[in-house]
Amino acid sequence: MKKIFCILFIGIVLLSGCTPPAISQSTSTPASTPTSIPAPTNTATLFPLTPSPQFVDLKSGGFSLSVQQGLDFDVDDYSINISDKQGELLISLNGKPYISSSYTLESFLGKYVAEMAARGGTLTQGEPYEIIIDGMSGIAVDLTGTFLDNPIAGKAIIISPGKDFIIFGLGMSNLATHENGWAETGSVIFELLIKSIKFKIEVKA
Repeated sequence: MKKIFCILFIGIVLLSGCTPPAISQSTSTPASTPTSIPAPTNTATLFPLTPSPQFVDLKSGGFSLSVQQGLDFDVDDYSINISDKQGELLISLNGKPYISSSYTLESFLGKYVAEMAARGGTLTQGEPYEIIIDGMSGIAVDLTGTFLDNPIAGKAIIISPGKDFIIFGLGMSNLATHENGWAETGSVIFELLIKSIKFKIEVKA
């Protein structure tokens, strides 16, 4: 995950397309050559298709979700890390076994956010509030602060679909490049991802 944070905030290599120069072609027009006027043809208007989100099923993470087209992501059995191509947005979602006697959801979320901050920033949590994911109740906190000397805003979430399993994660935008990035785009993408989450039957017990 540290690698993903570094990719986001230190810099993503942006590939700039190079347009080849136009090739000028010399043409000769034969003298006294009759030209025929082509008959008009009916051209169908083509509308671009909206690409469908990509379905991702975490083998052992306890959930599946749909990732919107245009986002980059990497996934393993338990987690998925997502970023936009502009390097402004990071989303990380994870599933793991959970012993409720060790942590409450709120205390686990606080520990998780503190660990993220320890990687190179200062994150301030807002008051926790309820969220609903796949019909079940969880907890979210809004985040502000800095990471790797960049101002950020975001949101962290946690939910336990069953007593022995939790799904948790966060989304955050780098506000150095877009001051209202989280409010205008990052939070919208994050909420769409969260709403697409479906819990596996085996972790609901």
